[in-house]
Amino acid sequence: MSKTHYRKPFLKMVLMVKVAVSLTVVVPGDPIVAHVGSTVILPCWISPAENAEALEIRWYRHDQFNNPVLLYNHGKIQDVQEESYRNRSSLKPWSDQSGGLKGGDVSLRLEKLTLQDEGSYHCYVSGDREYDSREVALSISGE
Repeated sequence: MSKTHYRKPFLKMVLMVKVAVSLTVVVPGDPIVAHVGSTVILPCWISPAENAEALEIRWYRHDQFNNPVLLYNHGKIQDVQEESYRNRSSLKPWSDQSGGLKGGDVSLRLEKLTLQDEGSYHCYVSGDREYDSREVALSISGE
């Protein structure tokens, strides 16, 4: 009687490892200057550019992380914000060529500026596993 030899199937596995590109927030180095009563856009974008629609975007001042100027999460602006910024803040592309949220532009638009709006604003962007934050300075002139 002959013995039959069975070969064990050889499974070739190919692992595709996606190297996570770290999330980097970019803002201008110089303060943004605006006038009382005007509208300003505080620039902030993700580098390298990626679609920000599924990310959390939080603009806040000082240590007011939980009382933001604006909070975008789950695909929409949330109804959680510092009262003085209600109906005055929105996400607005820095330029027409930026591509908006789909192009990684998470800039903040502030309307009807007051002297109290002067100071630092934190642009905080968070994904599933990473986040980054940078400050933008806003200088208000009375004229």
